[in-house]
Amino acid sequence: MSARTMYRGVIYRLYPRSQRKHDMLSRLAGAYRFVWNEAIAHNQQQLEIARLLAQFPATADAVPAPSTTFFSMGKWFTSLRSGKTRSSRGGQETWLQELPFAIVRYSLKRQSGAWKKAFKGGGFPKYKSRLGNDSFTIPEKFRLSRKGGDPYLDRTGCKPVQVTVKRFLGKWYAVVTYAVPDVREDNGRSIGMDMDVGQVATREGAIYFMPDTSRLEARKRRYQRMMARRQKGSSRRARARHSCAKTQRGIAAVRADWQHRVSRGVTDIAGTVVVEALNVRGMTASARGTRDQPGKNVSAKAGLNREVLQTGWTSFRMQLEYKASRVVSVDPAYTSRTCHACGSVDKGNRKMRSEFECVHCGHQGNADVNAALSILASGIGASGRGEALGLSTSTIRQNVSDRLAA
Repeated sequence: MSARTMYRGVIYRLYPRSQRKHDMLSRLAGAYRFVWNEAIAHNQQQLEIARLLAQFPATADAVPAPSTTFFSMGKWFTSLRSGKTRSSRGGQETWLQELPFAIVRYSLKRQSGAWKKAFKGGGFPKYKSRLGNDSFTIPEKFRLSRKGGDPYLDRTGCKPVQVTVKRFLGKWYAVVTYAVPDVREDNGRSIGMDMDVGQVATREGAIYFMPDTSRLEARKRRYQRMMARRQKGSSRRARARHSCAKTQRGIAAVRADWQHRVSRGVTDIAGTVVVEALNVRGMTASARGTRDQPGKNVSAKAGLNREVLQTGWTSFRMQLEYKASRVVSVDPAYTSRTCHACGSVDKGNRKMRSEFECVHCGHQGNADVNAALSILASGIGASGRGEALGLSTSTIRQNVSDRLAA
């Protein structure tokens, strides 16, 4: 049986040592963005034509369905690059012939996947702005070398398989993807985690608080006010925008560092991590409502949404998934009200945010730690019912609905 393979990404800073190399990176990123936007415009036009013709019975069956596969868009790109097909602005884009074919075309590979997700109910691909972060991917064979010419390998001895070049705040970076063997091992221990706003708690009794970023948040708001007062397109507004983006990057770096430290500490303790299956999109939906039915406590809900998104539950879970041997999701309903000692569910168990006292058995403790223990018990119970982990010994645990009905 062959060993499993996982992908590891490493970020390197690039230093274009000549203006010619810097201009080539900028041209590639611009062409990548241009082809992406042109493909969206082309596909939207074809879909609209097909929708209009489908309304007439005489032409409904004769009109083929437009294709958004990588193969179909690749044929369109070849025609656009050669000048046979005009772009949405009516010109011939033969300048694309001056750039590497495979690199520019690879933007359509990503877009074909985006269209596939859109037709399954996801969001449609969006246009890329020139004010955003430029990037392009090198899909073909490449070679990274040191100054002496020796090939650069990962610390595990694996070769790179893909490179994505990005520009952020005027600096170029290379995200190199390595195919490495999966060496994660399950040590037989399990741990439950309760994710709260600005903190996470484990069944070990440890509570990890997110570092305070209030000063950085205040600085970002100040730069945002400066941007709002300055004229669009001016150099002073561009400087304020650059400072705002730099501050936001600092906030993201603080959050990412905290998430990496906590996730590594947790996965070093236990190979299996049990978490709640949180619907972050639904939890952070706007409470503004409509003009006819306005929402209530809109300002408070907006503040809570910002705190939830600032904690980064989704990215934290992603880090757990690639560091832990196994990650199990359980239903988050009533985990904060369930006593892990006796299993009773009661609204009065949680009197305050951090205090838990069971009204049935009298168990007392930290509310978040108790929730982490309840989450772990739910994960083990689900495995006994064949819904999650396959443990050697089956564990029978009542469903939450059964306990409420009792």
